[in-house]
Amino acid sequence: MHPLVSCSLCSETMERDILDIHKGENCPQRIVTCEFCEFPLPAIDLAEHQEVCGNRTELCHLCNKYVRLRERFSHEARCNGIQDSSVGTSRNVREAEREQGARRRPPLPPQNDFSTKRLLFTIAITGIAVILGSFFLQKKAESSDVH
Repeated sequence: MHPLVSCSLCSETMERDILDIHKGENCPQRIVTCEFCEFPLPAIDLAEHQEVCGNRTELCHLCNKYVRLRERFSHEARCNGIQDSSVGTSRNVREAEREQGARRRPPLPPQNDFSTKRLLFTIAITGIAVILGSFFLQKKAESSDVH
């Protein structure tokens, strides 16, 4: 008879010689990764996670349509890069309008310079307020000690 050991991940008891196989292939608490987002999680939670994760969509840059992640590879295999305007969704139309609008508009000026000046101004004002406040509090304390 072989000695029994417990799996450190799920506490299941088994013979020592099959523990490595259990941890690598069968343990419900072993860490696996989602095929869609590569997030590591326990094997017992994988099916539920992938059901949700696979329903997320990404934009196909060839045909400008949103495709479910679970259907991405089959879509890429048959995608000819031509957008079928009769089947397009409002999301595809909005995306196309955004791209066209972005091409027409001039670029916005960088805002970092304004933000840096505003931050320095705020720090300076705060410093002055602290100095004045401590000066007046010190004067008030000295005048109350005199009386």
